[in-house]
Amino acid sequence: MKKSFLFLSLIFVLVFSACNKKEENIEQNAKTQEDQDPKKEEIYNVDLGSAIFRGPQDAPVTVVNFSDFQCPFSKRSVDLMEGLLKKYNGKVRYVFKHFPLSFHKWAKPASYAAVAAQNQGKFWEYYTKLYSDVKNINEELLVTYAKDLKLDMDKFDTDRKSAETAAKVQADITQGALFGVRGTPTLFINGVRIVGANSAKIEETIAQQIVVGEQLKAKGVKDPYSEIVKNGKTRFVPPKREAPAVSQDIYKVEVPAHAPIWGAEDATVTMVLFDDFECPFCARLYATYEQLKKDYEGKVRIAFINHPLGFHKKAKEAASLAAAAHKQGKFWEVYSFLFTKQKEWNRVPDFKEWLELHKAEIPADWETLKKDMESKEIEKIVDEDSKIAATLGVRGTPASFVNGRFISGALPIDSFKKVIDEELKKAEGKNLKGDALYREIIKDGKPAVAKTNGNKDEKEDPNKVYQIKLTGNEAVKGSKNPKVTIIEFSDFQCPFCSKAFSTVESVAAKYKGDVQVVYKNFPLSFHKEAKPAALVAYAVKKLYGDEKFFQLAAILYSKQNDWKTNPEEKFEGYVKEIGADWGKVKAEAEKPGTEAAVSDDIREAGNLNIRSVPAFFVNGKKVSGAKPAEFFESMIESVLKEKK
Repeated sequence: MKKSFLFLSLIFVLVFSACNKKEENIEQNAKTQEDQDPKKEEIYNVDLGSAIFRGPQDAPVTVVNFSDFQCPFSKRSVDLMEGLLKKYNGKVRYVFKHFPLSFHKWAKPASYAAVAAQNQGKFWEYYTKLYSDVKNINEELLVTYAKDLKLDMDKFDTDRKSAETAAKVQADITQGALFGVRGTPTLFINGVRIVGANSAKIEETIAQQIVVGEQLKAKGVKDPYSEIVKNGKTRFVPPKREAPAVSQDIYKVEVPAHAPIWGAEDATVTMVLFDDFECPFCARLYATYEQLKKDYEGKVRIAFINHPLGFHKKAKEAASLAAAAHKQGKFWEVYSFLFTKQKEWNRVPDFKEWLELHKAEIPADWETLKKDMESKEIEKIVDEDSKIAATLGVRGTPASFVNGRFISGALPIDSFKKVIDEELKKAEGKNLKGDALYREIIKDGKPAVAKTNGNKDEKEDPNKVYQIKLTGNEAVKGSKNPKVTIIEFSDFQCPFCSKAFSTVESVAAKYKGDVQVVYKNFPLSFHKEAKPAALVAYAVKKLYGDEKFFQLAAILYSKQNDWKTNPEEKFEGYVKEIGADWGKVKAEAEKPGTEAAVSDDIREAGNLNIRSVPAFFVNGKKVSGAKPAEFFESMIESVLKEKK
């Protein structure tokens, strides 16, 4: 799983200019657009429908803004458009489209309220009030704004709760998604797509498009927008990326006799899958494997080896269930059951209790499964699988070996197809099939996967000293005049980080007169609550200082499983537990400056080519991963000895 983090360093080096569903896609799209020649911009045919607008219908330029009433970046675009509407008076039609993001609690209610105000002819007045204070929108304010505008309150309440209003907002969301809107604001200026509140780019494009539109009007075109976009794209198709290259190296991966195998005995390609049923990346790869089964039936066989990772608390029990199902000849059915239901059972406190409640859905005899799961025989099988993974050097999941060739992580299906097709071609003309062919292929294979530092087998220089940019916003603890400084890049939702945080805390305490710890945030995008946690923690540091920050950090790491659900409610409890004011902390966490501070850390991680967390720099020397205390102590002792 850890190797799946490799792509992140390419993502986080970009400046945040939008509220994002998936920040990596939005940021990359924004950069791509900035690099394009304006004359070669793709045009999108965004149907205006019955959307609310300001300005002349025949204006030379039409700006469509997919926006979120709780997004500070959307507010920037709104403020910018107010100025541009005045500057280019009569030359711009401004169209508003609703795109409330799921992680903004009040964005959708605000959109519903705005539609209700629109029904009474007061949309733009209500819109202005909403964008006057995006940080503090709540139910009380939604009602207050309506009263201030002297709306009919009974009609307002009825309309904002109506199915028609919900459908109208959803139509905008659906349309936005079709045109690649993943974050707000996303604007289309005469069909030219711009992601984020990039003021210079927006004004530059409007100025260019005014010229285009006025030229059309001079030729007698009554509706410049329709003319410009009539042949435009009707949906956004992200650029197709080439499948990552897979090494030709062969590893000697023996298939244990107890392993479940799907497919024909005489298949040309043998795939060995190391999986963890609680791993979300394995669940993602499950769909890929199901498709491969259909596309290569008769040509591929798949052997399954359990690799439950230690920090997934239910993974071993799930592996035992699957192994027990294999005794009934039902492994692949239960394999599918576990992955398709993963989002249900991985959130419950007691996995076996959940199984009991859902026993009727399990595609095997439950009473026999329950008994076998607890048996020494099944325990031995799961343990043997884990040893095979360790011996082979498989550190994360999912891990696949295609005729001995290693594929790490949940790569796109094209990556697997490319390797399978290559292996099928290699086997042409050979007399061997199935297990005999596989054994011939792997007989001289490498014994273990080497631990690498990236896409290549080159290793980092352990003596290289990095220069890490500190902003002064970091939380710091330990010596004021340190001989050793440990800079820690971490993610509050990462289980490895939790372990490493405790380790470094103990080491810092042991050498408190000589060691200083500097904490920098690196919330990974696929940890949904990691960034909100980082924002809250930073807000605590800003308002209450370093000591309170580290108190909150210790709670966040120790209770990672608790705040997977209802995180804001849990954050409030933790903040109160350390004696801080939640209202003040929440307000600080929502400030653009707080997001900017966390973004500074993320960019620095990208600059340092940090691919996974935790990552440390001990007096500038890089340490990757959750190393034991003895490792850090050895480095510290070495420095202290040199300084004597």
